[in-house]
Amino acid sequence: MPDEPTRPLSGSSPCFCGSGRKLQHCHKTAAPDSRAAHVYQLYQDVDRAIEEYRTDHQAHPPCAAGCSSCCSDYFPVSQVEFELLLTYMERHWSKAEIQFVFEQSLINVEIFQQENPQMYASLTSRTSQEQELEQIRRYAGRNSFACPLLDPERGICRVYPLRPFICRTHGSSHTFYGSWRERLLPEKVCEHIPNSRAHRKVTPNIVDYWPQYEQLADVRVGAKQTRMRQYPIFYWFVLYARHGGGMTAQIGNRDHFDLPLDEHNARMARHEAR
Repeated sequence: MPDEPTRPLSGSSPCFCGSGRKLQHCHKTAAPDSRAAHVYQLYQDVDRAIEEYRTDHQAHPPCAAGCSSCCSDYFPVSQVEFELLLTYMERHWSKAEIQFVFEQSLINVEIFQQENPQMYASLTSRTSQEQELEQIRRYAGRNSFACPLLDPERGICRVYPLRPFICRTHGSSHTFYGSWRERLLPEKVCEHIPNSRAHRKVTPNIVDYWPQYEQLADVRVGAKQTRMRQYPIFYWFVLYARHGGGMTAQIGNRDHFDLPLDEHNARMARHEAR
């Protein structure tokens, strides 16, 4: 059931990196109950819900392979989701391909600074969650460049099995809380889905999966339980290139993978937010 916590993986579960091997034989130090494992399990659960809906209904949204319009939108993802992308890239990509994505992201952030200085200032400044959301509502939109993980020739995601939660749910589902505002306003989803009310008739409502996602993605730091910030994918690459291990998919601190979720939460609660 979506309102229940995600189930942990087991050592015999397929590894989250997409190798096809069992977790215990692939990423041997990974905890089956880690944050990354829970996020990966959530991915499987929401994919199953969407696929079951598609099987049971004849009418479907226009989203299909090759349609990549939303891949140029501004959307932040959590650190654990980004690191899951890195594990996939490390397993399946060449070093040259990985370096190219980092280099492209560095170019993208320069373009972003020029084209959207208000949102860039928000990205690079300390801000509260409320301030960040307000900046996103006011200034975020469609970038002139696509996500660096998109194959521009085929219009498909190159990390599709491990794509973030927002990427696998946008367009293929909807989130409807039942408010009068939602009922009355036919908000546009994208240029191919001009009416959210009509969209709700051909997609499953995944509102019950969002609390699970937020519980896993919104890491709380320090005594004040400050929410760890999320960033767009291109900016995560820039941060890891400049402040992490450089232009590599190897992850230095593997706490998202190697620590059980409760232990990781407790460790983060002992840290002071910066």
